[in-house]
Order: sequence, then structure tokens, then C-alpha cells
Amino acid sequence: MKKRWIAAAAAALVCVSSLCGCGEGVVDLTGSSSQSAVSEETSSAVTETDVQDSLLGLEEFMIAQGYVSGTPSEMNGALIGANELGHRYVSGTITAEFYEYDLENLNETAETVRASVEANGTFEIVGQTVSNVYLSDSGKYLMIYTNANTDETNTALTQAAIAAFKSFKAE
Repeated sequence: MKKRWIAAAAAALVCVSSLCGCGEGVVDLTGSSSQSAVSEETSSAVTETDVQDSLLGLEEFMIAQGYVSGTPSEMNGALIGANELGHRYVSGTITAEFYEYDLENLNETAETVRASVEANGTFEIVGQTVSNVYLSDSGKYLMIYTNANTDETNTALTQAAIAAFKSFKAE
């Protein structure tokens, strides 16, 4: 009975979020409405120590390193037990989502998602399996990173993005 109630509540959350939560609005991390490419000179100058230990700091770092680009869309982090808002970047063949957890206040959904990601790099939501999911070494951040291009260069880029994400602000 409890599982049915949880499943019904999860389905209701997904329905509500699809109507009013996910993809609602755009977050501009640059402070301007125009997009500009980050030069390699600038990206190599920004290090992990130059940004805050926050979701926006993580995203700033990942952008500066060239692992993601574009203007992020807001995502409903509550669906996976994360803080209220996460961000999705879509650029070319890369789709990346970033979420932050309050490690002092993890709810049951957060515990379930995080345990699944730690066990096999996936989690279930609304009967679907989400793959290519990673937790940072600090445990504070979750990333979903997919690169549809699997040639040698893009595979190396994906592996570098995962390594940079995992080690971000690890204590």
C-alpha cells in the first residue's frame, strides 16, 4: 500500500512539474543576454579554486573548462530529492544537468536516488531509467552527462568532464 502511495505521489509530482517546473525559464550565468564563447585562454585561467562551492560555482567551472556551454534551463530538482532548482545545458551533442544536495537534510527520495547512482550510475524516475549519472566525490552534487558523439575526441572530453565534476571541491 505504501509503495502505491509513493508511486502515485511521484507520478503527481512529475505531472505537476511538467506543467510548471522543468524547463521553466532560463538562467543567465554571464549576466548578459548575449552568448559568447569562452576562449581557451580564459578557460584555462579559471580553476576550481576561483569559483564558489555552490551549484552556480560548479557550473561556472564546467563552462570555463569547456565541458558544457549554452544558456541553462531550470529543472525541478525536488523530483530527485535535490535542492529546488537544477540546470540543464544542451549544446551540440552534449546534454548536461547539474543538481545540488543539502547533505544535512536529505529526504527519502534523495537517499534512494543517491544510493542507486552510487550502486550503478542510474536512477529510476516515473518508470524510466536515467543513465550516465554521477555524484561528486564530496557527495554534494549530481550530474547527468550525455554526449551523443562517441568518437575518440568526444569520449575523451566526456571522461575529462566526469573526472573534473567528480573532483570539484572534494575535501
